Amino acid sequence: MTLQQLEYIVALDIERNFVRAAERCFVTQPGITLQIQKLEAELDVTLFDRSKKPLVPTEIGKAVLAQARIVLQESKKVQDLVIAHTTKPSGQIRLGILPTIAPYLLPLFIDGFIRRHPLIYINVKEAQTDILIRQLENDEIDAAIFATPVDALNLVAMPMFYEEMRVFVSRAHPFFLQKNIDPRSLTVEELWLLSSGNCFRNQVVTICSHAQKKTTDSFRYESESIESLKRIVRLQKGLTVIPELATLQLAKDEKEMVKKFRGTPPVREVSLVVNRVYLKKRLIDILFESIVAAIPSQMKTLGKRELVDPF
Repeated sequence: MTLQQLEYIVALDIERNFVRAAERCFVTQPGITLQIQKLEAELDVTLFDRSKKPLVPTEIGKAVLAQARIVLQESKKVQDLVIAHTTKPSGQIRLGILPTIAPYLLPLFIDGFIRRHPLIYINVKEAQTDILIRQLENDEIDAAIFATPVDALNLVAMPMFYEEMRVFVSRAHPFFLQKNIDPRSLTVEELWLLSSGNCFRNQVVTICSHAQKKTTDSFRYESESIESLKRIVRLQKGLTVIPELATLQLAKDEKEMVKKFRGTPPVREVSLVVNRVYLKKRLIDILFESIVAAIPSQMKTLGKRELVDPF
């Protein structure tokens, strides 16, 4: 059994196709097939059910794959240990982040981070939570930033901040004159929402679970972008819910459109999430500390606020 063979079976598990797995590992398809067959012969088990399209791991294959991922992660820690003992931290962090967090969080810390740590390169990609979880499990990214808690035994969440959820109200809406808004007074039709699949949408729906229903309007719009929803609110008579970080850089006239929820403030917990057997500990610790340092102090603890489940 070799580390290379373990890399091949993990690649095959990700791609579920021999040709794509070979391309992923930069080898020929016959080469990867032969090595996986040798491993199966050595272990005297069948790791993948080739009769299925796409192929799937067998029950014993799932167990072997889980252990293979741990072995590969542990083997890479040798290089991680070397990096940790250099005079200056260096290397790459592959970071995944939610689209509802990225445009508001990155500007708070990224410039200062780059100046203080010029030898650390951050490669950032936006994706939804389910994709980020899968990428963490497959070692396609080193860390991810999304709303937690998350129900995944192989992931570790390091909470960074708690941001309140606020209502962004059109000036033409009667609620604009109110200081705060009772979620029970909302109607589903006037609430502009993110598209299905966004955990922030799930949290908004949870908060407004008692929202009234009325006749459907002639125009409905769902977006992947909070900024798009804000533009719609400015143009249409309606409202949307935005995270607290999205309110920090608003112009004075726009801040007047932001209202708090009445009662206990609902918040989302935002964490830096890593694989339980994660690499680049020193780099990730530096990233975590840099982000927390840039967050407003009132957002660093939950306090007497209500945490809303993102799932």
